[in-house]
Amino acid sequence: MTIDTHVHTWRCRHATGTVFEYIQEARRRGVIFLGFAEHLPLPSDLVAADPYARSYAMPESELALYASEVSAAKEEAGRHGLVVLLGVEADLHPGNEDHVRRLLASVEVDFVLGSVHYLDGWAFDDPDRVDGYDRWSAEDLWERYFDDLAHAARSGLADAIAHPDLIKKFGCRPKVPPDALYELFAEAVADAGVAVEISTAGLRKPCAELYPSQDLLRALRARKVPVTIGSDAHSPSEVAYAYDAAAAAARGAGYRSAVVFRNRLAEEVPL
Repeated sequence: MTIDTHVHTWRCRHATGTVFEYIQEARRRGVIFLGFAEHLPLPSDLVAADPYARSYAMPESELALYASEVSAAKEEAGRHGLVVLLGVEADLHPGNEDHVRRLLASVEVDFVLGSVHYLDGWAFDDPDRVDGYDRWSAEDLWERYFDDLAHAARSGLADAIAHPDLIKKFGCRPKVPPDALYELFAEAVADAGVAVEISTAGLRKPCAELYPSQDLLRALRARKVPVTIGSDAHSPSEVAYAYDAAAAAARGAGYRSAVVFRNRLAEEVPL
């Protein structure tokens, strides 16, 4: 059963494709569950301080329009055997929780993906800002990132954590295997009752690897942390990208099912 619980439309300002175009492609590829997870608007102070930020997420004025578009598509898609889910991807770097909480109170969603893209105001996954890596040692950077990611999991705002080892995107890796960081993160998400995404987006990036790595996935499985699967598609052509690779990685770590979220409640689906 093919699922994709992480796709973005043109509204995020760095993707292409409409809700309708994504649904068409998902139907063509035999997807059963399709989750739209548009980037939740960023806080105004961050947008004012960061000249790049306007291209990272839709403005707050469009949140209701986005929700309305996806909600309107649900019934029509359902008639063709496709379950459309309305979600958001929320930046949960420390200090952003109240902003996210306020926006979530204004819209009813099926799920919230929590993620960390900012470290001290630096959007570390932006290919135009890779010079920021020169200011960190890999060890310090990974420790800080996973600390913030565990904080995001414990915030109580997310149903699942997206692309959990995104920090490796451009090849930055510590010299020593980060098993201790994986264990601490797995413990945090298990204690918080939060799922973790297996994202195929990493296969399209310089790291050329799924998020998470197999070692991290095994640590999550050992803690009985549920997983979902997403492509992080930024164009309709990427819907369900490399789904079979994600499902195989999950099975290799001992999973036999994944989860999707409807009305913020997890439902198991077979791999």
